[in-house]
Amino acid sequence: MHRSPMNNRFTQSLSKTLHRPFWIDNQGPKEYSSPRLTTSIRVDLAIIGGGFSGLWSAILAKEANPAIRVAVLEAQSIGSGASGRNGGFVQHSLTHGLEQGQSQFNDELYDLEKLGVENFLAIGKFIENNSIECDYQVVGSLEFATRKDQDLKETVDLRNRYGQNAKLLSAKDAKSMINVTGYQEAIFNPELTAIVDPYRLSIGLYNHAIELGIEFFENTPVTSLRARGSGLHLQSDFGEVISSKAILATNVATSLNPQIRRYILPVYDYVLMTEPLERAQLEEIKWEGRWGLSDIANQFHYCRLTSDNRILWGGYDAIYHYGGRLDAGYEWRPKTYEKLANQFFVTFPNLEGIGFSHAWSGAIDTCTRFSPFFGTIFDKKVAYSTGYTGLGVAATRFGAQVTNDLLFNPNSKLLGLKYTKSKPRILPPEPFRYAAVQVTRHALAREDLTAKEGLWLRTTRALAYGFDS
Repeated sequence: MHRSPMNNRFTQSLSKTLHRPFWIDNQGPKEYSSPRLTTSIRVDLAIIGGGFSGLWSAILAKEANPAIRVAVLEAQSIGSGASGRNGGFVQHSLTHGLEQGQSQFNDELYDLEKLGVENFLAIGKFIENNSIECDYQVVGSLEFATRKDQDLKETVDLRNRYGQNAKLLSAKDAKSMINVTGYQEAIFNPELTAIVDPYRLSIGLYNHAIELGIEFFENTPVTSLRARGSGLHLQSDFGEVISSKAILATNVATSLNPQIRRYILPVYDYVLMTEPLERAQLEEIKWEGRWGLSDIANQFHYCRLTSDNRILWGGYDAIYHYGGRLDAGYEWRPKTYEKLANQFFVTFPNLEGIGFSHAWSGAIDTCTRFSPFFGTIFDKKVAYSTGYTGLGVAATRFGAQVTNDLLFNPNSKLLGLKYTKSKPRILPPEPFRYAAVQVTRHALAREDLTAKEGLWLRTTRALAYGFDS
């Protein structure tokens, strides 16, 4: 989007920044605490991973069959991974947008849109019915063009054909809704986007799951998963689980299911959070509707307000490390945080002088089709979902229903969809994978600047072969 020269005074806005996720630092009440597994237990369903995927999987399984014994094993603490590090956007799409849906699942896109809306509404209803305090609010969205040659009318028409309430706004009308610079016309949709404190939501799901009788074991990394007799054996450092069935809800962490590494591209996304805005600053930028904001550039930004009127600002860089390595050290990337700060003040020049209280990062489980995929291993005793590509806050609930159906309801209509049966394209091995990602990053940046697609992007798009997020 914005590529102005770096200004050193903007780096001062990062001088007091804490390098940890704001949501976790600002954590809500955790009514229960869970021990490390130090013994041997026997359960009907073991769930590996205590983020949104694992939490929803446990809740849906227990609600469908209250008699089964369900245990969730989390390597660190509940919500400490992507579920506590994302931007807190809750969006209905299961296909990463209609355009992606058309290219991958055109014949069943109406069904997928309907399922996505039902899933979105079910999340809001669940939060309300269970009084989960997570600052959940349906706010709608504003998506901006970044160049004058970008025509959004076809996109608006497409969305409205699928039942959305999208409106095309001129640059002037969009600026009247929020005072930003560097943007052109925009798409406004007052529905189907909510914002939430994702960590508080994960803790709310955890508290509810405890009340249902689901068992949790934190600080319990599962080091091996293998078949034993007619069931499964899960080993951790200090204990073991014998289970009839299991769900892998580890998303970007693939060590227990190596075969899906050929589909998953872990990329690091980076986020800044400002200090709380004063009333005068809010009035200056006219952000009265609290809409979620983003742009349609390849290297896009997203931003939103929090309940105490901070601005979360993230995106642009999506960094892949050779071999798909994951390392906490990759979360500290000063040049990316400085770049984001510079781009923030280009977009919000009236806020120059405000500081950033937090900066953090997390790994996204990207795949070539930009939407989740599902499967089973160990003779259909273990189900998994992964590949959410940055839109998992809502879609993980749908994915949890699919994985539960794979284990307990094989005649489910959901399992008849191409969407749930198919896999994304396999990624090339290293070193070709790393090279393809770097070529794609440069090609996307060039297209953002010049509006010229180029041969590489034309080819990868024609093959539905994505290497970005």
